[in-house]
Amino acid sequence: MKILYLCADPGIPVLGDKGASVHVRGLAAALSRAGHAVVVAAPQIDAGPWGDAAPLAARTLGLGPSPAVVSVHQALKRFNAVVGARNSVPNAVRRILLNEELRAELARRFADAPPDIVYERASLYGTAGVQLARDLGTPLIVELNAPLAAEQSAYRAPGLGELAEHAERWLLSEADAVLAVSGPLREHAVSLGAAPARVHVMPNGVDPALFQPGLRDPDVRKRWGLGDGPVLGVVSGLRPWHGVDALPPLLEQLAPRHPDLRVVVVGDGPLRAPLARDFAARGLERAVVFTGWLAHGEVAALIRHFDVALAPYREPEQAFYFSPLKLFEYMACGVPVVGAAVGQIAEVVRDGETGLLYAPGDTEALALACDRVLTDSALSERLGAAAAAAIHGRYTWDHNAARVAKVARALLDGTAP
Repeated sequence: MKILYLCADPGIPVLGDKGASVHVRGLAAALSRAGHAVVVAAPQIDAGPWGDAAPLAARTLGLGPSPAVVSVHQALKRFNAVVGARNSVPNAVRRILLNEELRAELARRFADAPPDIVYERASLYGTAGVQLARDLGTPLIVELNAPLAAEQSAYRAPGLGELAEHAERWLLSEADAVLAVSGPLREHAVSLGAAPARVHVMPNGVDPALFQPGLRDPDVRKRWGLGDGPVLGVVSGLRPWHGVDALPPLLEQLAPRHPDLRVVVVGDGPLRAPLARDFAARGLERAVVFTGWLAHGEVAALIRHFDVALAPYREPEQAFYFSPLKLFEYMACGVPVVGAAVGQIAEVVRDGETGLLYAPGDTEALALACDRVLTDSALSERLGAAAAAAIHGRYTWDHNAARVAKVARALLDGTAP
């Protein structure tokens, strides 16, 4: 099958280390391994001037904005600066104009040799996939990872909110099939007009060759100064909704019983400085390691040093629509997980069998669960082994690629709803 994989979001470098980048590469590579011909088209392919490009076993097609679009974007940013406005209008307009260019350029390039399927990662103001599929006369599968307009409104600068909502509704209602990463996102897609029979739930996955149980590398432990004590670890963007503000009080509660305990924070974001200050205010700064963002290929080796892997999400103000990539990666490495009992975490982690769950926001319960794992080696080994078996048997990119192919074949042979 020939698959054109469109990632129109200019904020996702396909070969970068963002979770979205990992998702695109993981699925594209799995589709290629399954024997499909895959071309990944995106405005941004490289990881940036100083980033190390991750490998991808699929063809890539970089289609950045034209000088005209760049000029408009810069002019709107200057206008904001002059009048002292803070909004995302410049980026919104850039996305809209870029979609027009993507559609036209891809239609030209593939006119004589169209793909069998256009597969699009849904993006804010994303219209190129629907229009391109119509141009080429091919079915369109849309992958939905967030309620795009609502997420933009809740967590980022306001832009063209009503237009973003309208574009999202149009995209989801026009797609031939929608693959949502969680149940709440499936409900969201249906509420915006997607036919229920066309919407499927497909959680995130892992590369099982990279994330698997294994021996701990002493050089990794030495590199990060982890000492000889146990390690609590979290891989996360340091933003409010990830619940990382629970880490300082958690360490404070556990430190008297586990004086050599270390906390490792893999990731970065605007909460790094406040977190560091909170640890320091509690006299715990020497027990914490901030690694910043690491190349994705380095993460598994560090996760294997975690004695407990954390997913400390808060009780969300809206439906918990995430499909946390880190959860699957922790479990695939055979590391015991302690996670908040919200959304897909409570679906994937079987409490007491493949990890431990606690009520979101309950730091005391979080500390008790961590203490159980740290003091009971038999429990730790049992949870880790069961977690790895659960993930490798179901939540892999290869498994997801097979589901994509099944949906695509049904669209092509006319048996899809």
